[in-house]
Amino acid sequence: MSFTTALLNAGNNEVSRFADRGYIMNFLSFLILLGVLLLIGFSIYYLIHIGNNFLYRDRRIHIGKKQIFYFLLFFFVVLILIGLYTIQGFLLQLVAPFLAAFAIAYILNPAVTLMDRKGIKRPYGILLIYAGIIGVLVILSISFFPRITGEMRRLMEVLPQYVENIYGNFQAFYERNFHRIGFLPENLENIGEMFDINLERFQEMFAGTFGSITRTFQGFFTRVINVILTPIITFYFLKDRERFKKNILRLIPPWGRQQALHIGHDLNKALGGFVRGQLLVALFVGTMTTVALLILRVEFAVLVGMIAGIFNIIPYLGPFIGIIPAVFFALLDGPMKALWVIAVFTAIQQIESGIVTPRVVGKRVGFHPVFVMLSLMIGGRMFGLLGMLIAVPTAVTIHVLGKHFIALVKRM
Repeated sequence: MSFTTALLNAGNNEVSRFADRGYIMNFLSFLILLGVLLLIGFSIYYLIHIGNNFLYRDRRIHIGKKQIFYFLLFFFVVLILIGLYTIQGFLLQLVAPFLAAFAIAYILNPAVTLMDRKGIKRPYGILLIYAGIIGVLVILSISFFPRITGEMRRLMEVLPQYVENIYGNFQAFYERNFHRIGFLPENLENIGEMFDINLERFQEMFAGTFGSITRTFQGFFTRVINVILTPIITFYFLKDRERFKKNILRLIPPWGRQQALHIGHDLNKALGGFVRGQLLVALFVGTMTTVALLILRVEFAVLVGMIAGIFNIIPYLGPFIGIIPAVFFALLDGPMKALWVIAVFTAIQQIESGIVTPRVVGKRVGFHPVFVMLSLMIGGRMFGLLGMLIAVPTAVTIHVLGKHFIALVKRM
């Protein structure tokens, strides 16, 4: 099977999977399930009260506010998980512009607020930032995006030949350095057979992954409405931040408004510096990796640098994922260049973790690595790469909300 055929098959499978989802039917099923669960809950509640009338006082089941709160917590967690699983695509299509606008506004808000303090009114500050972003995008579209597109297209064409070249380099390296030792087999035919057996599978996997990424970008740029709506909604989120804040507080009962303000403050404290700092760190890692690979004359240096920067946002796993394509392409020129790439990646990661991250990000979110890995697994399983990128911020949000909810229950 050729690499192009594998890519086309991956695209067809993705389209079929998208068509078979049936978001409307899933949404109706979700509503029916919600009604059934509510009916079961009310039935249990009233059956317990009816049954208590026929029991002695010391044998009755007492349901107080705390028990109801814990039941509702469990109920809504299960409901949210079921809803995300069944109608994730349908809901995301509806709210995608608003979610994107909220995220962008959250990232840009400190810059807008700083300009406001310097005497530049918020609308004009937002327009200045927009002008800067447009300028950067124009520069990137002239110098960066064409090269990335060209590298991705060329990679799809030459990948099978590259795998064969890597095997040849391994064999030549072995014959030059270890052939006389005698500890290893006299030839590496078994390794060659392993490459031949797994080459087609690797092509299909890469074609599927690359095809998915390509379709994501194509979907983003072809959905003109979302592209137009997102910056407009972002503008109003930034411009009327206080008005939105007041309107949201009006929806909350008076007794809960102060608690809501505390929750918002804690969320902003936990997420604000972390999210913005991680983006700056990712930009640093991507730029340094690209420059280093260009100096070492590694193939697809810009593409690999972009991948390293994006995956660096993922805690623990990101740096290991980012180094894989760099080592792969360095092996085209021999194992020694691959060792140089590993050394350069290690140096960049040491600078990032020891100098850049403490200064830019500051305090970490305070999560144990086990919980971070668990959140990455759940996010990746539910939403793929996007889920892994937002896993830690989402887990932090749930953690903060959970702490406030438990504190509220204890006070009751």
